[in-house]
Amino acid sequence: MAACGQPKHRIIIIGAGFGGAYTAKQLRRRLGDRVVIELINDSNYFVFQPLLPEVASGTINAQDAVTPLRLMLPGIEFRMAEVRDIDFDRQIVQLVQGSKRRLLESHYDHLVIANGQATNLSFLPGFSEHSLTLKNLSDAHHLRNMVIERLEHADITKDKVLKQRLLTFVVAGGGFSGVETIGEMSEMIARTLKYYPNIRPDELRGILVQRGDRILPELPASLAAYAHRQLQRRGISIRLNCGLKSASATAVELDNGDRIQTATLVSTIGNGPSQLVLELQEKQGLKLERGKIVTQRSLQVSGRENVWSLGDTALIPLTENPRTASDYAPPTAQFAVREARCLAANMAATLAGRPTRSFHYKPRGSLASIGNYKAVAKVFGVRFSGVLAWSMWRGFYMLMLPGFITKLRVALNWFLDYFVPRTIVQVSTRATRACRYVRYTAGDLIVVPGQIVDGLYIVVDGQLEWLRTGPDGQRQVQQLDAGEHWGNQFLPDNLATDDTLRAATDCRVLILRRDDFTALHDALPPIREYLNTITAKASLENQ
Repeated sequence: MAACGQPKHRIIIIGAGFGGAYTAKQLRRRLGDRVVIELINDSNYFVFQPLLPEVASGTINAQDAVTPLRLMLPGIEFRMAEVRDIDFDRQIVQLVQGSKRRLLESHYDHLVIANGQATNLSFLPGFSEHSLTLKNLSDAHHLRNMVIERLEHADITKDKVLKQRLLTFVVAGGGFSGVETIGEMSEMIARTLKYYPNIRPDELRGILVQRGDRILPELPASLAAYAHRQLQRRGISIRLNCGLKSASATAVELDNGDRIQTATLVSTIGNGPSQLVLELQEKQGLKLERGKIVTQRSLQVSGRENVWSLGDTALIPLTENPRTASDYAPPTAQFAVREARCLAANMAATLAGRPTRSFHYKPRGSLASIGNYKAVAKVFGVRFSGVLAWSMWRGFYMLMLPGFITKLRVALNWFLDYFVPRTIVQVSTRATRACRYVRYTAGDLIVVPGQIVDGLYIVVDGQLEWLRTGPDGQRQVQQLDAGEHWGNQFLPDNLATDDTLRAATDCRVLILRRDDFTALHDALPPIREYLNTITAKASLENQ
């Protein structure tokens, strides 16, 4: 521990899910002001992920399922930013924040990696383009809007084939997320169907696709069978022992050759390491197994005494010689909260020069909602199903929700949902355009040194000045007139620049976002050849 007058130990936590947020809370509780704790996340709220299916179905308002991190974690330094890289040797986290997207560095004495997993559907053709996911709050909000849009369109169309496709909803994955998602979607549609007079109940199709021989493999077979029967009674078709092969704008193809015509595909499969973790594996030699960071039982990352990991990000052994998947901690909120307690205790012990302890936790049970006021649960070895299990499910999650205000809001949502019809208002967010026009006045700085170049800048009218360092080390100024562009040389590698771009006169600039530029660059050979020629010419001029 830092002595009086010495700099405090600095702890950085990456990610604000159950693992990261609860680690910050536990460290603050144990160490108080003796350390500086900085939490870095790309959004400023904590989302209670088990409630996302209820957000998607309209049971809970989106803003009521989240807790502001600054409110939840008093005494913690919070930074809303994107982590770009980590230098383990220098103990530096490189990050980008703000509209200027400058590359900054933050030093740590101890680091916690808890940024969760990313959705990776690249192994299934068409899934990245045509399936919806349910990983965060915006996903849930988007899914709800899409379901309402399908109902609105189906109610007015005269095309029978299109109507059937609009009213067919497919969910990929029969685990907890998949079952809860299709259960909540089914209940939402059933409760709002009375507002759509041109849609008959028998025209609706809900399909759950599971590669295994039963749904909910995490629960006993008897509970899985109960959930299976309940979903079937509500008209949901469950396709077992078949996997997904591909998806298109109009259909899903299964690996047994069947094609399901649908306009709505929700994927709860395909979790994998985040891009940050993959790059750390490649650049820093971070050890991964099963797509996760390998840790010791103390939650320290293997080979890095001052780097820790937990939650979905980490592969945490529960035994000394793990052999099967059951020998590792599962990626659940229940485990992540206990891992946070163990990690905080071990980090405090390390700072005090005491030995660490191994993580061990025996779960209290597992619960899954299947909609329509029914659930299945196994708690302390006892099995429950039906309304009683559903009440236990809600009670358990109420206890886990962070903060009194969040508990109150969710409870009010649940109470009102029992008496008040579901809203069918479609609140769409503003569509993000690939290109946007921006007006600058003379002297405005557009791009500054150290900034990540995130778009192609095309001069529409007026003039820009490009200040760069020439081959002789002298600063050069180049004028960019209407029709000329800047930034393509930085975009493919997502690089920061040492140059400055500013408005020489009042001007109007069209900015093409990096991802859209890359898509055009890769898909259209003429554009690629033209830009490669321009880049090569600029390189020769700098030699």
